[in-house]
Amino acid sequence: MIRDAIARLCYSSRKETPPELSIEDVATFIESRTLSYPSQLEDDFAARALKLGVESGMVLDVGTHVGLAALKLLWQNENFYSIGLDTSGPMIEHARATAQAWDLGERAMFQVGDPRKMRFKSAYFDIVISDSSIHRFDDAVAVFREIQRVLKPKGALLIRDFRRPNRFRMARHIRELGARFGNAMQRQIESAVRTAYTEAELMQIVHDAQLQRAQTVETDPNYITIERHGETDPGSWIIAREQYR
Repeated sequence: MIRDAIARLCYSSRKETPPELSIEDVATFIESRTLSYPSQLEDDFAARALKLGVESGMVLDVGTHVGLAALKLLWQNENFYSIGLDTSGPMIEHARATAQAWDLGERAMFQVGDPRKMRFKSAYFDIVISDSSIHRFDDAVAVFREIQRVLKPKGALLIRDFRRPNRFRMARHIRELGARFGNAMQRQIESAVRTAYTEAELMQIVHDAQLQRAQTVETDPNYITIERHGETDPGSWIIAREQYR
């Protein structure tokens, strides 16, 4: 009770889930990906995913935005196939175009869908990733439950999202982080940070969703990162395919 009271004193309440991005917002988001900070963030995310113990299989990218996290993963390992899921049609269209431009169209698929009710088989994916997207969903517990359902029992997980700072650091945090993404992204960054979770809130969601073996790890202080290591599935159709090449 005392801890909860201190948390309410130090942290502003989480704002409501932000509205879907406009066409102009999507264009601004895409332009920001050319800057060094967001580009390096994606590179680091993909590199971390490659070290989770799974060497081949199906990847699910929840809230894929324009698909770069999944595509960078596939670019570095030809034994992965991926499906990127996002609620934004314009984001998905750009992700598909980028996959074709990178010559990854045969291994990377993107679709519009609701991550709270995924239309995938249970225990289908070898890795589930999600980069800077959990704050966009109004029922994060439902999203994590679906992740738990579609992920193989020995599958790997990597989730990263913005960290909501305490009320005393909020304004400075938004200003400094926004500058790293470019001035045009300031409004989107502010919305993302104010709708993001604290680490305690996010881990409570993980607990409520019964997402097994997930733990927080320290990476960029502006983000919360949750991961679990996995194992390559020897029965994967992707491994079986390699035997007949």
